[in-house]
Amino acid sequence: MKKNRTVLVIATLDTKGEETLFVKGLIEERGIRTLVMDVGITGKSPFNPDIPSNKVAEATSRTLQELLSFGDEARAMGEMGKGAERIVEERFEKGDFDGVIALGGTMGTALALRVFRRLPIGVTKVLVSTVALSYFVTPQTVHSDIMMIQVATDLWGLNRLAKRDLTKAALAVASAVDSEEEVLEESAPFIAMTTLGGSYLKYASPVKKALEKEGYEVAVFHSVSMQGAIMERLIEEGKVDGLLDLCPQEVLAELSGGFCCSPGRLEAAAKMGIPQVVGPGGLGFFPASTSEDIPEKFKGRLTKAHNEIATGVKASKEEMAETAKIMASKLNKSHGPVAFVIPEKGFLEYDRPGGFWHDPQGRKIYIDTLRNCLRSDIEFVSLNCHINDTEYAEKVSEIALRLFKADLP
Repeated sequence: MKKNRTVLVIATLDTKGEETLFVKGLIEERGIRTLVMDVGITGKSPFNPDIPSNKVAEATSRTLQELLSFGDEARAMGEMGKGAERIVEERFEKGDFDGVIALGGTMGTALALRVFRRLPIGVTKVLVSTVALSYFVTPQTVHSDIMMIQVATDLWGLNRLAKRDLTKAALAVASAVDSEEEVLEESAPFIAMTTLGGSYLKYASPVKKALEKEGYEVAVFHSVSMQGAIMERLIEEGKVDGLLDLCPQEVLAELSGGFCCSPGRLEAAAKMGIPQVVGPGGLGFFPASTSEDIPEKFKGRLTKAHNEIATGVKASKEEMAETAKIMASKLNKSHGPVAFVIPEKGFLEYDRPGGFWHDPQGRKIYIDTLRNCLRSDIEFVSLNCHINDTEYAEKVSEIALRLFKADLP
């Protein structure tokens, strides 16, 4: 029998009450129950929420009056955020809701993002925001699987545009939770693999095919986006059994000050002790902003526009050496088996003779530094090939299957 689904609705009802009631009604029209949480600090609301704001404040061991006495909206909303986090975690563990939707401006968006980060990957999360697609919402504030809807108008009462956007959001969250069937426990070990687009790195398809042939389930994560951070979180949640971290480009991007949507890479697998095969895919350049908006510190370097929204910047030899040291330091903390597979002739498609990112000196510095800094018991395999050669994919697959079969059930 299909489980009755419930959506948690989060909003400041003192400023977004009419809009929240509209969303609540649309969700319930689809046969989905709602659980409304008021995170406003005045306690005023056009209807009685299931979780009133005074209860949210009490979760921080304060009263609403105390929060108002701060005379500081940012501080008060920060406390409400803490209370909301605690209540949401507790109610989710009890199975009180299946998905969540939040409405907000900058204050509501900031609170919603911190609450969403407390929920596991896979739980439906929808954020309706006046600043969804803006500089206020950074990769560091998201780090989760969120559907974001940028409303066309401010959430200041209902109008035809607001109704249109809120209807889309309500139907999205209702449909998402309603379509979720009880997920059966998968028997196949779950393997994560990192890469860039197929024009840069080509190992993903053959490696994925080789592992799936042996009964593994393989998910591929894009190393330029927030997916690296999502993957790290999945590993910490115990949902990944083995890792093929063949493209840890975010380590270089974080070091250099380029666009790094996933800081703190190469840490979760080491901590959790899962088997990992690591490679240097994509190293040699890092992503930055558009070619017309390159930061001053990168001017004078070799750059190449990837498209209208991203430009690559060449890594210096010093950055390549330091990246190797950082990666070795992180891998040296691993509690599980690790193998590093190096393709000596190139780390990406354009790292070939005549290629735009061809840099044999920088590559050699990276390889030598890594070899000298890695723990002696970490398997280090150096191949006389390019990363996109068949030999590399075959060797990675061979080593991965050996490590995974020895370590996984």
